[in-house]
Amino acid sequence: MAKTRQELEAEGWKVASVTGGDHLKRTLEMYQELGIEVYPEEVKPEECGNCTECFTAGSETIYRIYTKRYST
Repeated sequence: MAKTRQELEAEGWKVASVTGGDHLKRTLEMYQELGIEVYPEEVKPEECGNCTECFTAGSETIYRIYTKRYST
């Protein structure tokens, strides 16, 4: 079950990026290599509020990436 933005923020997650396609994979890998936990959330273009023409033209799914430090 997907969490709401409010639930994620209450758990300490912060929005770090909005991306898709090949860049999504590279971004997730980079955060994980840095020891940062990631939570990708699929979003619709109209939810982004930014220019999404490249994503929609390429039929790419858009993700909002949340991050937080791993708990120790």
